Amino acid sequence: MTTVRTLFNTAATTSEGRGLALRRVAILALVCVLPIALRDYQLSLVTTALIAALGALALTLVTGFVGLVTAGNSALLALGAYGAAIGAVQLELPFLVVLVGSVLVGAAVGLLAGLPALRVSGIYLAIATLALHFILIFVFNEYQTRAVGSAGFFLPTASIGGLTIDTAVKWYVVLVVVVLATWRLVENLKKSKFGRAWMLIRDTPLAAASQGISLPAYKLAAFVVSSAIISMSGTFLAYFQQAVYIENFTLELAIQYIAMIIIGGMGSSGGAIAGACFVVLLPPMLSRAIALLPSDAVVAGFLQQNLGDFQLIIYGTLVVVFLIWRPDGLAGLGRRLAALRVRSGKGA
Repeated sequence: MTTVRTLFNTAATTSEGRGLALRRVAILALVCVLPIALRDYQLSLVTTALIAALGALALTLVTGFVGLVTAGNSALLALGAYGAAIGAVQLELPFLVVLVGSVLVGAAVGLLAGLPALRVSGIYLAIATLALHFILIFVFNEYQTRAVGSAGFFLPTASIGGLTIDTAVKWYVVLVVVVLATWRLVENLKKSKFGRAWMLIRDTPLAAASQGISLPAYKLAAFVVSSAIISMSGTFLAYFQQAVYIENFTLELAIQYIAMIIIGGMGSSGGAIAGACFVVLLPPMLSRAIALLPSDAVVAGFLQQNLGDFQLIIYGTLVVVFLIWRPDGLAGLGRRLAALRVRSGKGA
């Protein structure tokens, strides 16, 4: 209830505050309507986008707030997923125990992954975290091959107490609550002394050091929190799909997560959620749009055969467009539209 109430905590005495309150009410209404309006398959796609939103929020924390470029997101997702496979299948642990374990293991690996950030930054840090990706993927691939073969692991149905999460609606409700709680955590961190220190480190590291801020400690803290959230996201993904196999965790997936926070708006937690939903829901939307074209159209056949490449072209184009012309992404676009509505309302 606390998380829901925060959606309405706004300065209603100002036009900007009223616009923000209206946007949050609209989002809450949309969240409540989706389970009623969508079919199970469509709701499952939205749930997948919510799982991706957790990883995007985590990446926003380390890249958007601190300015540290990392390419290890896919590997950390695999860490949470294979942690779930080991805990649920081989150790037969309950869902909540596996989830807590994945958070702790993710935090520990994040501590190790953040060590290169103490020495290098920029593209060099991205290469260092890319090495982490290949190392972890190799380890998990070898483990899967020796344990169960190429088919991968099959997980049991998740349950919390006596509640079994076995329908699309239940998963949707659980993930909405988790995403809202994670969004609130990220927002609180952004407004805390940690967030102010992180953004000062991002903008002017020398000024941060002169203010007595420990750059190594704050950078490592960002990696620990971010990695814990991404690992948790991987555990949710494994239980939701009830299957884990190495082919899911590619370098392309890590690039998609970077695209999410750029398209959504670098440094915006709400933008990270919007960017994740956009990137995840784009492929089925494109497939649906292509299916509406005449079946005998040459263009339709070409697009259907090359749908994956077409998606990558769209991702790349949008990333370039947002980086150059709209660095504040979808979040900034939403603020501009809200400001225009407020001004038009005053004019009326």
